[in-house]
Amino acid sequence: MAHDCLVSVPLAKEAALALVDAIEPYMVWQSGTNLADIVSDPAYKDPPADYFYPPHDIFAYLASVKTNLQNDQYANEYEFQQDLYQIWARSHDGHFVFYPDLLTKAFEWARQLGLVSISKDGSSLPEIKTFEDVLSSPSTASVVTKINGVDAVTYVGNLIYQASLNQDADAAYNSTFFKKVFNASGIGDGYFSSGGRARYVYPSADTTFTFANGTVITLNNIAMVKGDFAGVVDGPSFFTRFCNATGTAEPSEPAVAVKSSGAGVVAPGYPTPIEITLDGVVSGYYLNGTGYEDVAVMSLLSFESEDFIEFQQIEQKFLADAVRDGKTKLIVDLSANGYILQGYDLFRQLFPSIIQGGYTRWRESDIFLTVAEIFSAQSANFTPISASVENINQYEATFNKGYDLNFTNQPFLTFEDKFAPHVYKGDNYTDPLTTSDPNFGVGTNITGFNSRTNFTQPFLPENIILLLDGFCASICTIFTEFMRTQAGVKSIAMGGRPTAGLIQGVGGIKGAESLGWSNVLGYAKDVNQTATPDQEKVLARLTDIPISRSSSSGLNVRDNILPDHVNDGLPAQYVVEYSECRLYYTEPMVTDVTATWRLLLMLLSMGRNALQDRCRREI
Repeated sequence: MAHDCLVSVPLAKEAALALVDAIEPYMVWQSGTNLADIVSDPAYKDPPADYFYPPHDIFAYLASVKTNLQNDQYANEYEFQQDLYQIWARSHDGHFVFYPDLLTKAFEWARQLGLVSISKDGSSLPEIKTFEDVLSSPSTASVVTKINGVDAVTYVGNLIYQASLNQDADAAYNSTFFKKVFNASGIGDGYFSSGGRARYVYPSADTTFTFANGTVITLNNIAMVKGDFAGVVDGPSFFTRFCNATGTAEPSEPAVAVKSSGAGVVAPGYPTPIEITLDGVVSGYYLNGTGYEDVAVMSLLSFESEDFIEFQQIEQKFLADAVRDGKTKLIVDLSANGYILQGYDLFRQLFPSIIQGGYTRWRESDIFLTVAEIFSAQSANFTPISASVENINQYEATFNKGYDLNFTNQPFLTFEDKFAPHVYKGDNYTDPLTTSDPNFGVGTNITGFNSRTNFTQPFLPENIILLLDGFCASICTIFTEFMRTQAGVKSIAMGGRPTAGLIQGVGGIKGAESLGWSNVLGYAKDVNQTATPDQEKVLARLTDIPISRSSSSGLNVRDNILPDHVNDGLPAQYVVEYSECRLYYTEPMVTDVTATWRLLLMLLSMGRNALQDRCRREI
């Protein structure tokens, strides 16, 4: 019935054309696109040979949607928005998203069963079972062999590959299954059952499961109602209710800063923490039992915390207490894992003597450069002591020529130094930037700068191991790069497709910064007050039409560039980096997160060389 409701909404052709035209000025902010040729650069249109997904030309696809509208190729609003959504679904970029209103404001789709992918013994290839069967009777849970008549592994892969926020196939595959850490992070039971970007792709009326023991069951799929249907009686009233361009989108509630006593809520399946933030994002543990006396575990569900100061202090206290209590080994669990300051700060708490180099760049467009010109002019005489909050925010923006440091950690002296175009594949980008700036975040001291410089390294790099499941994205990827490439820390990747061989532990977006479309519009409105007539014309291309026609929208505005690719310019998003070890999930790990930690500790006790040799030899 929900699907029938959606397809009953008539196409509002003129409004749809206005929406498509209004989207393009935002898309030019997306890093990894080439406006000069109105096509995507190799990051999308011609990706490297080892990149899993097929080429995708986002501007050409937008143009095809407009052509289809003009030629009356869509039977209804739902067909139009389904096609429009493919621009972002096929991009596999966790920062780059636009959720069209009809698709996303009223319903989202779900299935009644969740899945797990587990190995019988940790060595054999993992098999798919239902989460509910493993939970109720793990010894008799039968393997799911087919879903809707298709090989189960193939079906799950095809489902998630059509609309995944992960750039890596193994990470996308992992995201469909239940994991305890997903539960703790509020992600749910895995994207096969609900959630993710595929929740807005109609899954058909039901799902049929075929099991190895001969059982076949068919369950109705679910449309979860998320909108207010007051006054909705037919297709036209549905459009009026949910596709109103005069409405508002991207609602947010004001953040409330709450100081924590470290008594956050303990997630099911996790042991009692030694320390935990009030929001549960950061927690620290000691493991009981013989052989674990020297081990500490830090779990980071995200780098986005409700309170940065608490985030920093809980990490600092846990690391200090661990050293005091004789812990010499550390597992950093980044499963299901952001705000950029936290990632930089934690790295410097672990390795205070290493000045991290994080190189990023923005894609330049006429709108970006106009905003940068005005921000730079307004920040020319900035003085922290006397500056207002508004002045501080302007100064701390990348648009200000005086902010950020160059490739050699020196200030940019002129506008041209920072914003003169650096050509990559026919498109213009800023000079590579680094955020290792001692003034980063006026009022907040990042470890390694100002008052937080006298820190001692708590653990040797060979005694730290990163636990990854491919979900790591955004600042998590940058933190992981610092740990692996600059500190020499090893990583273990869990799960993945049922194939042998190493996989990537970092499978999410490797971009360095995201902005909501409303943020971009806000910058344009802020500077428009002092813009020249010519600048006003450029800024006027940004309107609020796409924002009001979407439930959420975002852009990856900053590429992360790895040290080895500064010269060739290839974004980190398209660089394949395998973890040193790959392990499969087993049944005990479904309900007990410490089962994973204990397995890692056994491997860690073997020593770095033995660990690496064992993983490469046996997996």
